[in-house]
Amino acid sequence: MHFQLGEALQRMILSGAWPPGYQLPPEPALAGGLKLSRTTVRQALRRIEQGGLILRQKGRGTFVADDRRRSWLLQSANGFFQDEVSRLGRQVTSTVLTVREGVLPPWACDALDLRERSRGVAVERLRSVDGRVALYVVNHLPEYLAEAVMGMDDPDQSLYQRLRDVHGLEVAGGRRVLEAVPAGDRLGTLLGVEPQAPLAFVQSTSWDRSLRPFDCYQAWLRTDRLKLDIEVVASP
Repeated sequence: MHFQLGEALQRMILSGAWPPGYQLPPEPALAGGLKLSRTTVRQALRRIEQGGLILRQKGRGTFVADDRRRSWLLQSANGFFQDEVSRLGRQVTSTVLTVREGVLPPWACDALDLRERSRGVAVERLRSVDGRVALYVVNHLPEYLAEAVMGMDDPDQSLYQRLRDVHGLEVAGGRRVLEAVPAGDRLGTLLGVEPQAPLAFVQSTSWDRSLRPFDCYQAWLRTDRLKLDIEVVASP
């Protein structure tokens, strides 16, 4: 029962019915109003707290978390995903599915300014936020970075931090394209959604201080578990 209650509370938050900063009713009031046990209510609240949707403050109550705390600032050049989400105080963990050297796909060769059928390294990972799978991503990098990538021992280490440590690479900028796509069978299985469920698809290229592209990736994100945050500023 706590699972169904957690889903219902999550819908209230994600729909905007309970906006950021909204104080949820106390556990006894929720339990009484819904005719459920306090244990069920407590389990449901713990579940959505783990998803980063609420903050429980001792002596004050339970509040809907600010959108920015559960979002990924898409245009940030700090790392790719891990550095930016970790900045929000959330835990990012990774499961490495494959790391392989070989011929890069045509789109990656184009993004990295390489000749067609150039060799490189690909890293395929599932990324989780606070213990819940949120993202599937495949990074493609040129061949000169393969040794550093293949030598990563810790699956939770930031890829960009590894490149900084080994090659002194610093991200100077990047370009990201965003669209909505259906999950399909394989991604649906990996991310735990129905095949027809919508995912945010992000394609990105990052370059260093010499404006040399060194990484490109394609990522599929569950936005019910991590929102995208895009800041807009006026042109000078």
